[in-house]
Amino acid sequence: MASRKHKTLTLEDKVKIIKLINSGHSYDAISKTFGIGKSTVGDIKNNKDSIMTLVHTTESGSKMRKTMKTADNVTLENAVYLWFIQQQWLHVPISGEMTSEKALFFHRQMTESNEGFVASKGWLDRFKHHYGIRHLKITGEKLSSNGSAVEPFRIELLLRVINEKNLSSEQIYNADESGLFWRMLPDKTLADLN
Repeated sequence: MASRKHKTLTLEDKVKIIKLINSGHSYDAISKTFGIGKSTVGDIKNNKDSIMTLVHTTESGSKMRKTMKTADNVTLENAVYLWFIQQQWLHVPISGEMTSEKALFFHRQMTESNEGFVASKGWLDRFKHHYGIRHLKITGEKLSSNGSAVEPFRIELLLRVINEKNLSSEQIYNADESGLFWRMLPDKTLADLN
């Protein structure tokens, strides 16, 4: 008999398997449908309570998550994730470094200590994996300036200053499209796709 290739199921797949078991489907039919062994189907049935509990309590849902492992410090990660979601709602680009710094900040606030936690690249990768966060490139000018707010400024304040200082057209320029990169925002951001 040929050996079967290892297949890792998402929690969503495990929930589907539990539903099929509950509706009376045979282990053989389920194992063929998902390309897994009958013993794996039995293991999923035996662990159905813990699987369903995790699916109902997880913030990021079951579509991408494959493991039942939780974070070492769930409270810290939940705080960082809540901050992350708030920043996403405000359309603030978020980098991995910003996320790690915020994790260190929250750790200091929770423990009143700088020891015992390192927001390493490994921690960041696990955090992103737990919550289904990906690194995406920002495109377009979504956070561009408000055109309706520019017109009153241009008509009232700018023209008054030009007339008071007796400025020529050569002394006035538009720096909107200049290549100034000082403290530039990142061109990539972390995003929750759930």
